[in-house]
Amino acid sequence: MKKILFAALLIFASATAFAQGAKSPAQSAAPNLEQRAAAITNSMVKHLRLTPDQAQKVAQVNLSSMQMAEEAKVKYKKNPKKLAAQMDIISETRLSLIKDILTPFQFSQYQQRREEKMGVPKEMQSNPASRQQGSSYNEQYSN
Repeated sequence: MKKILFAALLIFASATAFAQGAKSPAQSAAPNLEQRAAAITNSMVKHLRLTPDQAQKVAQVNLSSMQMAEEAKVKYKKNPKKLAAQMDIISETRLSLIKDILTPFQFSQYQQRREEKMGVPKEMQSNPASRQQGSSYNEQYSN
């Protein structure tokens, strides 16, 4: 009886281990800078309906910003305050460059989506159109 129970347990354990499988190198490795920048750009193309020219420019901005951020992480590894200041500069520069590339409507959509992802409450978001839309939406459905 013990042998049968042991054999059944062994079969079950090996089936479970086989089902999990080994991770391929692509699954286990984190995406590199180019892949991450491309993913961000693709999301922007999809949600903001960028033109091919805009997409190319945004891709360059995203990649260069990510490269600068990685360099800053290495350079200021032992100085968190300086790293935070440098990251703020990189972020503001990226935002300014993106604003120059996008139309005003696209930029307001981008800003709204960005603030939503960052967890900024709707009332505090910088996009006045979303506040107006939100209040008219509430007025429309509160009656």
